[in-house]
Amino acid sequence: MTTIFATHHYNYPQNFIDMKPKLTRLEQAIKKLEANLLDADNEVLEERLSSHLGLQVDYARELNANQLLAATTIEGKVLVIAGAGSGKTKTLTYRTSYLIENGVAPKEILLLTFTRKAANEIKSRARTLLASRLADNSHINGKALNDITSGTFHSFCNMLLRQYSGLLGINPRFTILDTGDSEDAIDLIHKEKKYPTKITNQAFPRKKTLQNIFSTSRNRRIHIRDLIENTYPDIAVHIPIIEQLAVDFHEYKRANHLYDFDDIISQVVRHLKHNDTFRQLLQKQYRYIMVDEYQDTNIPQKDLIDLICAPMSVSLMVVGDDNQSIYAFRGANYENILLFGESYPEAKLIKLEQNYRSTPAVLDYINALSAQITLGYQKQLYSDVSIEGTKPVFRRLSDETKEAKYIADKVIELKPDYDYQDFAVLCRTSFQSNYVQLEFMERNIPFIVVGGIRFIERRHIKDVLAFVKILYNPNDTIAWHRILTLFKGVGAVTATRLTQAINADNNSFEPLLAPSFAKKSPQLKSLHATLTKASQAASVEMVIELILEFYIPVLKTIEENWRERSEDFRVLKNLATEYDSLDKFLENLALDPPNDSVATAGEPMQGEEGIDKNRDKVTISTIHSAKGLEWPVVFVNSLVDGMTPHYRSLSDFEELEEERKLFYVACSRAKSRLFLTAPDYFSSYSGYFDKPSRFIAELPPDKLTVETSKKSINESENPIWW
Repeated sequence: MTTIFATHHYNYPQNFIDMKPKLTRLEQAIKKLEANLLDADNEVLEERLSSHLGLQVDYARELNANQLLAATTIEGKVLVIAGAGSGKTKTLTYRTSYLIENGVAPKEILLLTFTRKAANEIKSRARTLLASRLADNSHINGKALNDITSGTFHSFCNMLLRQYSGLLGINPRFTILDTGDSEDAIDLIHKEKKYPTKITNQAFPRKKTLQNIFSTSRNRRIHIRDLIENTYPDIAVHIPIIEQLAVDFHEYKRANHLYDFDDIISQVVRHLKHNDTFRQLLQKQYRYIMVDEYQDTNIPQKDLIDLICAPMSVSLMVVGDDNQSIYAFRGANYENILLFGESYPEAKLIKLEQNYRSTPAVLDYINALSAQITLGYQKQLYSDVSIEGTKPVFRRLSDETKEAKYIADKVIELKPDYDYQDFAVLCRTSFQSNYVQLEFMERNIPFIVVGGIRFIERRHIKDVLAFVKILYNPNDTIAWHRILTLFKGVGAVTATRLTQAINADNNSFEPLLAPSFAKKSPQLKSLHATLTKASQAASVEMVIELILEFYIPVLKTIEENWRERSEDFRVLKNLATEYDSLDKFLENLALDPPNDSVATAGEPMQGEEGIDKNRDKVTISTIHSAKGLEWPVVFVNSLVDGMTPHYRSLSDFEELEEERKLFYVACSRAKSRLFLTAPDYFSSYSGYFDKPSRFIAELPPDKLTVETSKKSINESENPIWW
């Protein structure tokens, strides 16, 4: 068989040899768990179901054999490897239903997911499955399913810290810092402490970099010094000051009852380790635990699960796909899923390999990609679909402009058979979609870009929420600074002095009226009146109304597009009607914020009558943002080595493997058609890249069709023009 790209040489990562001991350990753990693979034996499954007569749901009819095995295995510790498109959400739904039908009390079930939407979907589907049984049994009702504890790791830990604050000895009225708030707090401390950062010619890192260093250090359990020396060598000269800033940041949060995202989980883990009463309470309450997307967990999240599930009697099922572990930059640890058998020696393994998403031709390519991943659980996705489908297509174009034109041409060519919303363009990084966006605009192809600034991160939304945070926790100095510096005449120094005065006066609003401060800005008197009135408001909705009444005139003076921005406040007011307390309102916005602005909020969804024209648009997205989604037609662009995989990963084995998995995730989003494109070269300050991506080059040539301007070629022809 012809070797594709035989003339191209791809260097192996420099640290591969150093990785051998670690890889050996991982391989041994995988083999050990593979030996405990459960077989979907028909007799065993029939016996399991027949021993529980009177089940409302026909599990055997509605699930395939391995889904059924996973749904009905409710004892011990189990890892379910769920391949792309294999129905893991359906499996978790039916397992929840099966637990309830077998007499498990909903309050004994804990379901941890990475989005609240996913948890709610599983509970909602389970409620639908059990609808008639819920009606026929007084001891099980629809509301009882609400007793299932479900949500994200952060929301679960937030609930524990507040519910058990007395036992844990903490103040329950803490506020949560999102990433932007944490950056602002770090910047504020840096300025107030006046560290000697200008003693060298190397610039001190920005607040965003510092926040990322602090978070990564905690989530990956790496000393700040080691992390900086290995990842940020240019700023190593500042290590002593950065280490001190990290300590000061932590003390600042504790003094002001502030928790960042990392604190929420790490604090619960700390108390579980050292507070026997707390640990035993949770172990007694949660007897059946399910974790979705286990490959995305970090070290503290794994510790949380392990501490609650320590007793042999606690049932644990984690579901995930090691081929889709792509969030190391967020602190996710791919070793968690590979070492599951080491953590739980008696654990069992179940595999979901029947794919319900892609055609056999696309699946064949996806399986070939999977085979190139160095380490992982053996898996071979298959489909019962009889129509083979079309092979993925690879096309190189002379430059990025031509690449974008090719993608637009294909969309128009295929449009008669698809709606615009059936197409997606997936990019390694967001800037790689720039030419595609320009071409789509030129050709009047409607599109949406997934990503950008999230709703809760927009300046005007953060401003309004700062008012709410002060009403809930007057110690929140970050919120005070954000508000006070809105006013002309109040700078950072005055804001600091005023914040200190407020805290010294037992968090009273009265210092706002002090003559020494009031003369700085006439708006401080109005701010005092607004906060006083809002603190007495009868509802969250009224609080927001009062704040907006004060804030919108301020917004007019600082943003020329204030009308456009103020449209987002409708979303905020609608959200406020759903909550009866400020703490719940703030918690849910911080831990599970909406992503859409009012521009798309309230638009009708696609219904049975056809396509909503407002939503019939091509999706342009980063691959990370596309995880968990699917489209009939998918384009993956910029497939040049140095772009995909990214040039920064080429010298590190683990980073290169994650890049390979990222490409796997992109390709496995496709249902019917997959197009892979690359410009002949890419040039930037980082270098000149002209080799096609190794992720395409390393596969057998019969897995895809190579398209040229003249014709398509198959595996029997040597594509020397590459």
